[in-house]
Amino acid sequence: MQKLYTRLAVVLALFAGVVAAGAQQMQPYTSTDGRFTVNFPQGEVKQGSQTVTLQRGDATTVHQFLLAQSDGASYLVMYNDYPAAYVTGDPQTELAAARDGVTNGKTLLLDTMIGLNGVPGREFTAKDDNRNYTVRQYLQGQRLYQLIVVSNSSSPAAQISDFMTSFKIQ
Repeated sequence: MQKLYTRLAVVLALFAGVVAAGAQQMQPYTSTDGRFTVNFPQGEVKQGSQTVTLQRGDATTVHQFLLAQSDGASYLVMYNDYPAAYVTGDPQTELAAARDGVTNGKTLLLDTMIGLNGVPGREFTAKDDNRNYTVRQYLQGQRLYQLIVVSNSSSPAAQISDFMTSFKIQ
């Protein structure tokens, strides 16, 4: 599973440098396959997916929904379904391992256990020399949801709270 977390950290770093439309009002977004809704800032939400090989040779598909802004802020929702053998322990232990993969090479600033209508979650913030990272993760059974906002250290993203609090699992 660590290999997946490392790859997710690489995906996160790639998204950190992407830029597009400026900050405006929020727009609702629904993923039927992902079984979630969220409000992104105005702009084009780009979708993608990639297959990632896990430690034991199994694979999972990571689905990504990204909106990047001209000020350098990126808003991202990712989800993937693990094979049953990969999520067998305490959800908070699994979420902490996912957090460690995302924060590798960064300074962890805040880490809190959270929940969303009974679904265990974790919220944390981290930084590196150039960027701030705000992340919420939820583990519903075998499915890991991750909401990530990356912004420049010099200009924090303006709509983090609106984005994070709008997320609902269907």
